[in-house]
Amino acid sequence: MKKCINKRCNKILENDFAYCPYCGKPQVPEKKAPKRPNGTGSIYKRKDNKSNPWAASSTFTGKRVYIGSFPTKTEAIKALQTYEYNPTTSYNITLEELHEEWKNTAYRNIGKHSIQGYESSWIKLKPLYKRKFRDLRTGELQAIIDYYDSPHQQLGKNGVLMYLDNKGNGTSKVTNKIKICDGLKYSALHKIKVLLTNMYSYAMQNDIVNKNYATFIILPERNESSKTRFTDAQLEIIKQNINKIPYADYIYCMCYLNFRLSEFLELTKDNYYISETKVPLFIGGKKTEAGTDRLVPIHPNIEKIIKNCIAKNGETIFCDKDGKSMDNNKFRRNCFYPALDALGLPRTLTPQSCRRTFSTRMSAAGARQEDIIALMGHTNFDVDINHYINQEADTLYNAVKKML
Repeated sequence: MKKCINKRCNKILENDFAYCPYCGKPQVPEKKAPKRPNGTGSIYKRKDNKSNPWAASSTFTGKRVYIGSFPTKTEAIKALQTYEYNPTTSYNITLEELHEEWKNTAYRNIGKHSIQGYESSWIKLKPLYKRKFRDLRTGELQAIIDYYDSPHQQLGKNGVLMYLDNKGNGTSKVTNKIKICDGLKYSALHKIKVLLTNMYSYAMQNDIVNKNYATFIILPERNESSKTRFTDAQLEIIKQNINKIPYADYIYCMCYLNFRLSEFLELTKDNYYISETKVPLFIGGKKTEAGTDRLVPIHPNIEKIIKNCIAKNGETIFCDKDGKSMDNNKFRRNCFYPALDALGLPRTLTPQSCRRTFSTRMSAAGARQEDIIALMGHTNFDVDINHYINQEADTLYNAVKKML
């Protein structure tokens, strides 16, 4: 005779019951997943992370290393197997930690001037210091380059943000007015790319990553004379001539939207949205490997212009007078420069000047650095686009509205 396997019940069962008639306990124990061999890590389910509940950690190197959390058990197992195939104690190393390791080797055989150049470039990467190095992608690195390519808040010694005191002098003390400097020259931006490229090479040599995303960074053209932007007086001239001079409204919108010219000309009604909180915005931008579609709220100053352009029902929102879409060359030749001539503005101003105007005025208005970087273009969020709109619209809209 058998007894119930439930020790609290322990009743004698005269027949081979599948379930105990007294307590209901199954009499055939449930099969458990085979236990992983000692020293090969573990896969376990977390209750505090509903989106990525399956966690993986390894003790393959003799020290427990947390690999990460994943949406499925299969993905967690795959990550653990990948790690154990090529284990490294630097699996979760941050950009800041990697930099410390890298410079201990890199600085041995270079001069003081070269070290100063690297340190100056390193300060510019401060927003990414705490990011896991293996999680960084080209879009985030490109956003740093784009931010410093345009007028931005000046950095002082050791990366301290600079402000203006009552006398208009620079100070590290926080005031209500920030100190703006012009975009960096090509050489300075190139040094940032060189620093990242060298750090990636070091990481690849030490099996921390297997791909150098810094090589995909796109630097601006070398022409330093293009660092022009519209002044407040010039913007007012444009504003006063909307509906009088053809395409003055397009130039005015470009100074408030911050899209690159090709991105601006490709906007259609499908890129236009109204969020649940009634914020009008565009989702647009060229795709890169990492994905750079971004959310750009529409400033109240141009909202009416945008609606009028949409009402034309052209191939694109910013189309020609016949409703046809335009490429960069056609827009420059037939619209942008003829409008500048009619407005009495110099041809040293370019479509890129609109983008510089946007970032300059955003910085001068006190917008947060991270909001400016986001509006300049960042890597795609790994969430549903509707969730993305609802989560980000209000924050970025309030940042954009800081401009007059």
